Amino acid sequence: MKNDKNSKKKKRRILLLLLLLIFLVGLGFFIYPIASKMVINKKARDNVDIFEEERDKIIEEAINDGKLPSDTKMPVDDNGKPAPYKIVMSDAEPKSDQPYLDKLYQYMLSRNKELFETGQKSFNSSSSYMYPEIDLKDYGISSKSIGTLEIGKLDLRLSIFLGANDDNMMAGCGHLTNTSYPIGGTNNNCVIAVHRGLGGSDFLRYVEKLEAGDIVRIENFWYTLEYKVTQVRIIAPDDVKPILIQDGKDMLTLYTCHPYGVNSQRYLVYCERITK
Repeated sequence: MKNDKNSKKKKRRILLLLLLLIFLVGLGFFIYPIASKMVINKKARDNVDIFEEERDKIIEEAINDGKLPSDTKMPVDDNGKPAPYKIVMSDAEPKSDQPYLDKLYQYMLSRNKELFETGQKSFNSSSSYMYPEIDLKDYGISSKSIGTLEIGKLDLRLSIFLGANDDNMMAGCGHLTNTSYPIGGTNNNCVIAVHRGLGGSDFLRYVEKLEAGDIVRIENFWYTLEYKVTQVRIIAPDDVKPILIQDGKDMLTLYTCHPYGVNSQRYLVYCERITK
């Protein structure tokens, strides 16, 4: 009789442990996406902050060195710091030089021209856009970011990293190597890849809400570029032609997976720059 009681108690304990284990596993499935979303969103915000802090430092040094005049006409950020990058560049063509980081700027200008003139001949496979062709450290930049992408309608702001690889796209978004750098100008198409949702975080989860006329902004080290959405298109993953430079146009193309959760195709959002 005593052994039967002990056996029943043991079975009850095992049952309770199993029920507790099932509860904890279920709780983990419920909590994981929430925790993952918080971590990824924080990382994305931190990367934007890192870029902005380095940009502020570069601008401050340029002012101290007398390369960039500090005057009352210059925009300021929320903390009252000089913010020339807030000026919207609406001229059809970018300036010929810049008062700071001009070496990087000149490279982007010449490379964009070369990409158009050569028909982007090196842009022929996934590996051709995954990794950067330059090291930003060679230009005095440690943050690994060249700007920010902002889509007000989707409440989205991400750092732009060189190369559309997994590491960069988990940290923000990736500029497709062998496409135009984000400085604007005729015969340009800057292609930016963004995840269609990542670990519970939205990113471009609701990209299909974007419609013709919606505004997309890029802030680089020097100025702001504003684009308006013109059309969307769905393509095969290995189709490169639809994201090549279009003759005579100044474009930004958002590139993400489609359909959501399946990812067998790619969803493009074509945007054209707003100029005078």
